[in-house]
Amino acid sequence: MLRSIGSLRHTVVFRSSSSVAKARPAHNPSLHRSADQREVTQMDILEERIKNREEVREIKVQGQTVKWAYRSELVKELDLDKDHRRTWMAFGLFTIIGFGAFVYVKSSVVLSRREEMEQREKIRKELNLQGADRKKIAIVDN
Repeated sequence: MLRSIGSLRHTVVFRSSSSVAKARPAHNPSLHRSADQREVTQMDILEERIKNREEVREIKVQGQTVKWAYRSELVKELDLDKDHRRTWMAFGLFTIIGFGAFVYVKSSVVLSRREEMEQREKIRKELNLQGADRKKIAIVDN
């Protein structure tokens, strides 16, 4: 009997009722080693799994073939996992735009206040106001 678990196949051998069923992994011919070659290591098995992951995945839905991929593969392919670089770039851009807007508004407020102050001083000089009377003058815009 063959059972498929993940990407490995296991063969289950049934013995007499007194013995327990044992699972033996099926040998992949590409991983089979002769006597003069080294043994199959965990790294060899992992490399094979990685190669199998990169194959094209297709599924038939109502007679139409649809290609699909795991999310992790799409993230890797589209370089979406670069330490949130795009997020930090957006934050930097917003910071620069915000600082520029602040400088523009602040400078316009300071300039308008300076113009109002100069207009008040001009009126005070025309009316020759001194002391407490100087503070009674203000410019009212309608």
